[in-house]
Amino acid sequence: MRGFLKSYSKPKITALITSYNSEKYIRQAIRSVQNQRMEDIEILIIDDNSKDNTLKIIDKIHKKDKRIKLIRNNKNRGALFSKSLGILKAKGKYTMLLDGDDLFINEDLFNICFFEAIKSSIDIIEFSGLYLKNEKFELNGQFPKIPLYFRFKKDNDFIKQPQLSRFLYRSLDDNKYKLIDGFLTGKCIKTNILQKTLKAIGKEIYSQKLNYGDDRLINYLLFKKANSFKFIKKYGYIYNYNNASITHINKTFNNCHDELINIAHIYKYSQFTNESEIVSYELFHRFKKIIKPGLDTKNLNYLNGLIKIMIKNKYISYYNKIKLVNILNI
Repeated sequence: MRGFLKSYSKPKITALITSYNSEKYIRQAIRSVQNQRMEDIEILIIDDNSKDNTLKIIDKIHKKDKRIKLIRNNKNRGALFSKSLGILKAKGKYTMLLDGDDLFINEDLFNICFFEAIKSSIDIIEFSGLYLKNEKFELNGQFPKIPLYFRFKKDNDFIKQPQLSRFLYRSLDDNKYKLIDGFLTGKCIKTNILQKTLKAIGKEIYSQKLNYGDDRLINYLLFKKANSFKFIKKYGYIYNYNNASITHINKTFNNCHDELINIAHIYKYSQFTNESEIVSYELFHRFKKIIKPGLDTKNLNYLNGLIKIMIKNKYISYYNKIKLVNILNI
């Protein structure tokens, strides 16, 4: 491990780690950043009021590495708030996000991403990852819920605006569906672009307690604020499918609620454009597994209201409006 004791006033990269009850994984997440050969970095950890030993572990590591900065939420505020707070506090020229139960691999990753971004003035560098479940690795192509894998993007894919605004969508089912990129992990993003994105979203949205699907909301506007994007064929992180994480704990009503809120906000930003059609795809794709199981009275009323608004939208096709009506009937 390198780069101990010294802090940097103008770091090249902020490694933003969000944690909540991550005592089992947080040490390896931090170590994976410390092991990077790039030393002039900021390690910013936003803890969402953990109740286990996460903070004790962070504090012990922090004493040996002054690049680490810890912010603890005074109460549990949700994943969207923690990411947003960290993004707004980041001092690095670029920011790379990591959940507290995941980790970076490849000790040259930060150098590779940063110098590629600087050399070509690129706002977003995306790299690939490995999926870990039950202590077994799988290459990205085997895990279709993460849009960070080689079968959807080619090495050195370089996209600029206006095409970039549409590049955040990935196709499913022979192009019948298009879904919004659902991961901020796996990207090296120019910090001021991320901060502009958060300001566009607005505090009244990101201060809500949302733990599920929040990356899609950020990505939707991020790909419109950024000017350029490049995908490089490098494995850079491990996504750990943690059954105890806030995302995967069986909270069907909460996940349904968060999903509906995110879809509603994305619809608000897209309602006067052809992209409002994408929102209907998001709803269809997640209805059976995420939305339907959590439809208590409150969530059902919210869904009904959202669909009634969407079926009046002139940019949503007649075919999709029929499918929306069918959901109401269900």
